[in-house]
Amino acid sequence: MVSESSRLEPLKTRTLRHRISERLRDAILSGAYDCGDQLVESSIAEQLGVSRAPVREALSALEKEGLIKSIPRRGYFVREFTRTDIEEIYSLRLLLEAEALRRVIGHADEDDIARLQHTVDKMDGDARAGDDPRAMTKWDMAFHRLLCELADHSRLCSAWANMGMQTELLIGVTSRTHDPGEPREWHQSLLDAIREEDVDRAVELLTNHLLDAKERACKALALAQAEASGVLQ
Repeated sequence: MVSESSRLEPLKTRTLRHRISERLRDAILSGAYDCGDQLVESSIAEQLGVSRAPVREALSALEKEGLIKSIPRRGYFVREFTRTDIEEIYSLRLLLEAEALRRVIGHADEDDIARLQHTVDKMDGDARAGDDPRAMTKWDMAFHRLLCELADHSRLCSAWANMGMQTELLIGVTSRTHDPGEPREWHQSLLDAIREEDVDRAVELLTNHLLDAKERACKALALAQAEASGVLQ
Protein backbone atom coordinates (compact mmCIF):
# COMPACT_ATOMS: atom_id res chain seq x y z
CA MET A 1 0.00 0.00 0.00
CA VAL A 2 1.26 3.50 -0.85
CA SER A 3 1.89 5.56 2.27
CA GLU A 4 0.28 8.96 2.75
CA SER A 5 3.66 10.69 2.73
CA SER A 6 4.60 9.31 -0.70
CA ARG A 7 1.47 10.39 -2.55
CA LEU A 8 2.11 13.01 -5.20
CA GLU A 9 0.76 16.52 -4.79
CA PRO A 10 -0.75 18.30 -7.81
CA LEU A 11 1.83 20.36 -9.67
CA LYS A 12 1.38 24.12 -9.48
CA THR A 13 2.30 24.33 -13.16
CA ARG A 14 -0.72 22.22 -14.06
CA THR A 15 -2.94 24.44 -11.92
CA LEU A 16 -1.54 27.51 -13.66
CA ARG A 17 -2.11 25.96 -17.10
CA HIS A 18 -5.71 25.25 -16.10
CA ARG A 19 -6.25 28.84 -14.96
CA ILE A 20 -4.73 30.21 -18.18
CA SER A 21 -6.94 27.88 -20.24
CA GLU A 22 -10.02 29.16 -18.40
CA ARG A 23 -9.02 32.79 -18.92
CA LEU A 24 -8.41 32.30 -22.65
CA ARG A 25 -11.54 30.17 -23.08
CA ASP A 26 -13.70 32.85 -21.47
CA ALA A 27 -12.07 35.56 -23.61
CA ILE A 28 -12.73 33.62 -26.83
CA LEU A 29 -16.32 32.69 -25.97
CA SER A 30 -17.14 36.22 -24.79
CA GLY A 31 -15.99 37.70 -28.10
CA ALA A 32 -12.80 39.38 -26.86
CA TYR A 33 -11.14 37.57 -29.76
CA ASP A 34 -12.81 37.27 -33.15
CA CYS A 35 -12.78 34.13 -35.25
CA GLY A 36 -9.49 34.07 -37.15
CA ASP A 37 -7.60 36.21 -34.62
CA GLN A 38 -4.07 35.05 -33.79
CA LEU A 39 -3.22 34.14 -30.21
CA VAL A 40 0.40 35.17 -29.71
CA GLU A 41 2.07 33.09 -27.02
CA SER A 42 4.55 35.78 -25.92
CA SER A 43 1.90 38.51 -25.79
CA ILE A 44 -0.47 36.37 -23.70
CA ALA A 45 2.33 35.47 -21.30
CA GLU A 46 3.22 39.14 -20.88
CA GLN A 47 -0.39 40.20 -20.30
CA LEU A 48 -0.96 37.50 -17.70
CA GLY A 49 2.44 37.89 -16.06
CA VAL A 50 3.45 34.26 -16.54
CA SER A 51 6.10 32.33 -18.44
CA ARG A 52 5.46 31.07 -21.95
CA ALA A 53 5.53 27.35 -21.03
CA PRO A 54 2.11 27.18 -19.29
CA VAL A 55 0.63 29.42 -21.99
CA ARG A 56 1.85 26.94 -24.60
CA GLU A 57 0.23 24.11 -22.64
CA ALA A 58 -3.02 26.07 -22.34
CA LEU A 59 -3.11 26.76 -26.07
CA SER A 60 -2.56 23.09 -26.78
CA ALA A 61 -5.48 22.21 -24.48
CA LEU A 62 -7.78 24.69 -26.22
CA GLU A 63 -6.79 23.24 -29.58
CA LYS A 64 -7.97 19.83 -28.39
CA GLU A 65 -11.30 21.40 -27.40
CA GLY A 66 -11.64 22.73 -30.93
CA LEU A 67 -11.70 26.41 -30.02
CA ILE A 68 -8.41 27.24 -31.71
CA LYS A 69 -6.23 25.69 -34.38
CA SER A 70 -2.50 25.54 -34.91
CA ILE A 71 -1.02 26.44 -38.28
CA PRO A 72 2.59 25.25 -38.75
CA ARG A 73 5.16 28.06 -38.66
CA ARG A 74 2.41 30.63 -38.08
CA GLY A 75 0.97 29.91 -34.64
CA TYR A 76 -2.45 29.56 -32.99
CA PHE A 77 -5.65 31.13 -34.30
CA VAL A 78 -9.23 31.27 -33.04
CA ARG A 79 -11.22 28.75 -35.04
CA GLU A 80 -13.08 29.97 -38.09
CA PHE A 81 -16.08 28.01 -39.32
CA THR A 82 -17.07 27.01 -42.82
CA ARG A 83 -20.54 25.95 -43.90
CA THR A 84 -19.25 22.37 -43.96
CA ASP A 85 -18.13 22.69 -40.31
CA ILE A 86 -21.60 23.89 -39.34
CA GLU A 87 -23.32 21.10 -41.28
CA GLU A 88 -21.10 18.47 -39.64
CA ILE A 89 -21.45 19.80 -36.11
CA TYR A 90 -25.24 20.00 -36.16
CA SER A 91 -25.83 16.77 -38.08
CA LEU A 92 -23.67 14.87 -35.58
CA ARG A 93 -25.33 16.61 -32.64
CA LEU A 94 -28.72 15.52 -33.99
CA LEU A 95 -27.63 11.89 -34.22
CA LEU A 96 -26.18 11.89 -30.71
CA GLU A 97 -28.92 13.85 -28.98
CA ALA A 98 -31.77 11.95 -30.67
CA GLU A 99 -30.26 8.73 -29.36
CA ALA A 100 -29.82 10.32 -25.94
CA LEU A 101 -33.51 11.28 -25.93
CA ARG A 102 -34.56 7.73 -26.75
CA ARG A 103 -32.45 6.41 -23.89
CA VAL A 104 -33.67 9.03 -21.41
CA ILE A 105 -37.41 8.93 -22.12
CA GLY A 106 -39.09 6.32 -19.98
CA HIS A 107 -36.04 6.01 -17.72
CA ALA A 108 -35.67 9.52 -16.31
CA ASP A 109 -36.84 9.82 -12.70
CA GLU A 110 -38.30 12.86 -10.93
CA ASP A 111 -34.87 14.16 -9.95
CA ASP A 112 -33.67 13.96 -13.56
CA ILE A 113 -36.71 15.89 -14.78
CA ALA A 114 -36.22 18.46 -12.00
CA ARG A 115 -32.60 19.02 -13.05
CA LEU A 116 -33.63 19.56 -16.67
CA GLN A 117 -36.40 21.94 -15.55
CA HIS A 118 -33.88 23.90 -13.49
CA THR A 119 -31.77 24.61 -16.58
CA VAL A 120 -34.85 25.80 -18.50
CA ASP A 121 -35.93 28.05 -15.64
CA LYS A 122 -32.45 29.54 -15.38
CA MET A 123 -32.46 30.14 -19.12
CA ASP A 124 -35.69 32.10 -18.78
CA GLY A 125 -34.50 34.06 -15.76
CA ASP A 126 -31.22 35.05 -17.37
CA ALA A 127 -33.00 36.09 -20.55
CA ARG A 128 -35.21 38.47 -18.57
CA ALA A 129 -32.31 39.85 -16.52
CA GLY A 130 -30.15 40.48 -19.57
CA ASP A 131 -27.06 41.10 -17.43
CA ASP A 132 -24.82 38.49 -19.03
CA PRO A 133 -25.22 37.89 -22.79
CA ARG A 134 -23.46 34.53 -22.44
CA ALA A 135 -25.69 33.28 -19.62
CA MET A 136 -28.42 31.93 -21.88
CA THR A 137 -25.84 30.15 -24.03
CA LYS A 138 -24.36 28.50 -20.96
CA TRP A 139 -27.75 27.20 -19.80
CA ASP A 140 -28.69 26.18 -23.34
CA MET A 141 -25.56 24.05 -23.53
CA ALA A 142 -26.08 22.82 -19.97
CA PHE A 143 -29.51 21.42 -20.95
CA HIS A 144 -28.12 19.45 -23.90
CA ARG A 145 -25.08 18.31 -21.92
CA LEU A 146 -27.32 17.05 -19.11
CA LEU A 147 -29.55 15.26 -21.60
CA CYS A 148 -26.51 13.34 -22.87
CA GLU A 149 -25.28 12.62 -19.35
CA LEU A 150 -28.69 11.20 -18.35
CA ALA A 151 -28.50 8.82 -21.32
CA ASP A 152 -25.93 6.86 -19.30
CA HIS A 153 -23.73 6.22 -22.34
CA SER A 154 -20.14 7.31 -21.73
CA ARG A 155 -19.01 7.20 -25.36
CA LEU A 156 -22.02 9.17 -26.57
CA CYS A 157 -21.40 11.77 -23.88
CA SER A 158 -17.71 11.98 -24.75
CA ALA A 159 -18.43 12.46 -28.45
CA TRP A 160 -20.90 15.23 -27.64
CA ALA A 161 -18.44 16.96 -25.30
CA ASN A 162 -15.86 17.12 -28.10
CA MET A 163 -18.21 19.45 -29.98
CA GLY A 164 -19.45 21.35 -26.94
CA MET A 165 -17.04 24.27 -27.02
CA GLN A 166 -17.24 24.64 -30.78
CA THR A 167 -21.03 24.74 -30.53
CA GLU A 168 -20.88 27.38 -27.80
CA LEU A 169 -18.61 29.50 -29.99
CA LEU A 170 -21.04 29.08 -32.89
CA ILE A 171 -24.00 30.10 -30.70
CA GLY A 172 -22.10 33.22 -29.69
CA VAL A 173 -21.63 34.12 -33.35
CA THR A 174 -25.31 33.50 -34.22
CA SER A 175 -26.87 35.13 -31.14
CA ARG A 176 -27.44 38.40 -33.02
CA THR A 177 -29.74 36.68 -35.52
CA HIS A 178 -32.48 35.37 -33.22
CA ASP A 179 -34.86 36.51 -30.50
CA PRO A 180 -33.39 35.75 -27.02
CA GLY A 181 -36.78 34.45 -25.90
CA GLU A 182 -36.85 31.53 -28.35
CA PRO A 183 -34.42 29.10 -26.66
CA ARG A 184 -36.50 28.91 -23.48
CA GLU A 185 -39.66 28.08 -25.43
CA TRP A 186 -37.89 25.38 -27.48
CA HIS A 187 -36.40 23.72 -24.42
CA GLN A 188 -39.59 23.84 -22.34
CA SER A 189 -41.57 22.17 -25.13
CA LEU A 190 -38.89 19.49 -25.45
CA LEU A 191 -38.86 18.91 -21.70
CA ASP A 192 -42.66 18.61 -21.67
CA ALA A 193 -42.42 15.88 -24.33
CA ILE A 194 -39.77 14.08 -22.24
CA ARG A 195 -42.01 14.33 -19.16
CA GLU A 196 -44.95 12.92 -21.14
CA GLU A 197 -42.69 10.14 -22.51
CA ASP A 198 -43.60 11.10 -26.09
CA VAL A 199 -40.52 9.94 -28.01
CA ASP A 200 -41.75 10.92 -31.48
CA ARG A 201 -42.72 14.43 -30.38
CA ALA A 202 -39.44 14.91 -28.50
CA VAL A 203 -37.31 13.84 -31.47
CA GLU A 204 -39.36 16.08 -33.79
CA LEU A 205 -38.85 19.10 -31.51
CA LEU A 206 -35.14 18.37 -31.15
CA THR A 207 -34.75 18.02 -34.91
CA ASN A 208 -36.52 21.32 -35.59
CA HIS A 209 -34.48 23.05 -32.88
CA LEU A 210 -31.11 21.90 -34.19
CA LEU A 211 -32.00 22.50 -37.85
CA ASP A 212 -33.07 26.03 -36.93
CA ALA A 213 -29.80 26.57 -35.06
CA LYS A 214 -27.86 25.28 -38.07
CA GLU A 215 -29.64 27.68 -40.43
CA ARG A 216 -29.01 30.63 -38.12
CA ALA A 217 -25.33 29.68 -37.96
CA CYS A 218 -25.12 29.54 -41.75
CA LYS A 219 -26.83 32.94 -42.07
CA ALA A 220 -24.44 34.45 -39.51
CA LEU A 221 -21.48 33.00 -41.39
CA ALA A 222 -22.71 34.47 -44.66
CA LEU A 223 -23.24 37.84 -42.98
CA ALA A 224 -19.74 37.81 -41.48
CA GLN A 225 -18.21 36.90 -44.83
CA ALA A 226 -20.13 39.68 -46.56
CA GLU A 227 -18.97 42.22 -43.97
CA ALA A 228 -15.37 41.04 -44.30
CA SER A 229 -15.46 41.36 -48.08
CA GLY A 230 -16.90 44.87 -47.89
CA VAL A 231 -20.23 43.95 -49.45
CA LEU A 232 -22.02 45.39 -46.42
CA GLN A 233 -21.14 48.89 -45.34
